[in-house]
Amino acid sequence: MTNKFLSRRSFIVGVSVLSMVMLGCLENQMNYELPSAIYKHWIHSREEDAEDVRVYRPSDYKFPPSRGREGFEIKENGEFIQYGIGPTDAPEKIIGTWTIAGENQIIVSLEVPRQNSYTMEVVSCDERLLKVRLGL
Repeated sequence: MTNKFLSRRSFIVGVSVLSMVMLGCLENQMNYELPSAIYKHWIHSREEDAEDVRVYRPSDYKFPPSRGREGFEIKENGEFIQYGIGPTDAPEKIIGTWTIAGENQIIVSLEVPRQNSYTMEVVSCDERLLKVRLGL
């Protein structure tokens, strides 16, 4: 009888500790914030890319001539607008949302069936330069 009581008590204590750890992880994830400079319209500056890091500049940046550029806009309200290159080289909007996935990471979900969700890791960000890694 004593062994069953100790086993049951140990199990309950273990579950309680595990619940507190999981709750702590969830609270930490919810406290992550993006840099305030990220909330704007960014355009891909592919000339500056290095390995797996993509470089973006604000939409008012003076880019060299190009036949269309991709970009996106992150809004504080959770809205994400992806700008693709349309058939006439003009930007084509795809609406979606973003959520924080962890420290310096967001998940982008687009409202188009043929587009998968993807993750974006913010490598660095200031008012004039954004560097990210994209994943699936």
